[in-house]
Amino acid sequence: SCRTKKDHGRGAMERFCRRTSVQVDYSVGKTMKGFTLVEILVAIAIVAMVGVILALIFANTLRGSSKAQILSVIKQNGQAALGTMDNTIRNADNVICVSGNTLAVVKNGTYTRFRFQAPIGANGYIESENLSDYAQTICSDLSVSPVILTNSDPKTGVSVTNGLFTRDQSSGYKDTITVSFDLNGGVQAPEVISGQIDAVKFQTTIQ
Repeated sequence: SCRTKKDHGRGAMERFCRRTSVQVDYSVGKTMKGFTLVEILVAIAIVAMVGVILALIFANTLRGSSKAQILSVIKQNGQAALGTMDNTIRNADNVICVSGNTLAVVKNGTYTRFRFQAPIGANGYIESENLSDYAQTICSDLSVSPVILTNSDPKTGVSVTNGLFTRDQSSGYKDTITVSFDLNGGVQAPEVISGQIDAVKFQTTIQ
């Protein structure tokens, strides 16, 4: 704005202009609002619940996958071992002895002995051993260089329990040999998984 001022000392009129700056606030009715403590706590609780649900889903998926893998290993080992024993016994010239956890047969002068070993601090397993010489104690002699027919790894393998050979010598009939055993997961398999798996029974009967 400008105004005129009279200077009485000089008798002259001087014009003075004074500029003024005006600041205008164009924000009308604008207010800032944040989250309340209750809203923040509710959001945290929801996120935590979603996290727990996702973790459970992930854990169950892994558990189901591991369970399926253990069952697959059990079936593969059981069928392979049972098939080997069934084929050897069925094609043998003679059954030499049957004694609980041990059986011996002969084919073309070669003796084959199968034995179930119980799980004592390690996986139970099935062993096979070829012998060139006959001995009356063939079913009770200690194994020398056996071949393990089942996966004996304590974590990823299988454990044999309740292994049994039986011989039925009914009069008038051929001898019948029954081979039976149970398979579980390895003795060091995660308990949360192995505890959900029942032992799988394998059995065959040979005449």
